[in-house]
Amino acid sequence: MFRRSGSFVSFFVSGQMPTPHSEEFLQALSEHRFRDISMASSEEVSTGWVTPKDPTGETFDADALELGDTIWMRFRTDRKKLPTVWVNIHRATAEQSAGRKLSAKERKDLKEDLMQQLLPRILPSVALIDALYQPRQKKVVLFGTAVAVRDAFRKLMFDSFGVELTQADGYERAARSGLDGDLLKRLGEVSPVRWAPDSESGRDLPDPVRDSFEEPTPEPIAEPHDVAEDQDLEHKGSEEPESEVSA
Repeated sequence: MFRRSGSFVSFFVSGQMPTPHSEEFLQALSEHRFRDISMASSEEVSTGWVTPKDPTGETFDADALELGDTIWMRFRTDRKKLPTVWVNIHRATAEQSAGRKLSAKERKDLKEDLMQQLLPRILPSVALIDALYQPRQKKVVLFGTAVAVRDAFRKLMFDSFGVELTQADGYERAARSGLDGDLLKRLGEVSPVRWAPDSESGRDLPDPVRDSFEEPTPEPIAEPHDVAEDQDLEHKGSEEPESEVSA
């Protein structure tokens, strides 16, 4: 269903979302569904909703979105761009034929001609991003942490449902946990502490939290010695001195 490993970011929904599986909810997804740009002759980016069963965005089956009490949402982003290497190759060929460097206008015209010729034959890059919407908690878990992914998802949610997304950091989670006013005010005054390096030695000052998790320094290992020599000394020490024989 999902990848075995990966990263995610959580958001709280600010605003009123339509009831999941309702006609209004499905209509909002359909109006902002993914649009195909595979045959486009210009550089474009298309972002829109799809379902886990239909990555084309043509249908929105309510059963495909159901995941227990959670709504499985997915959006697709296609990006069509002319590879820079093709532009450089054709520009080098044109400059070799002309025996000079192309002007800025000539380079622009060359790129536009290449886009008309090549872009309809170039398939766009495709990215499918999953998100889990929890209506009771008014929370969304997005399985993508890149800035471009987060921005695209926020815009798509606002355009589709008119809601804002607030990232669920530590403060936001605590603020929504029911803390009273005084505790919440004190929490807002908390800031992380960073140990400054010692000006004389240049080393970091001791960190009691970090040091409490560090493993103790092992005892130094004794230098190796000659076992045979020890055995020989032990043998000599155990020998009794010879007694004198009286005549």
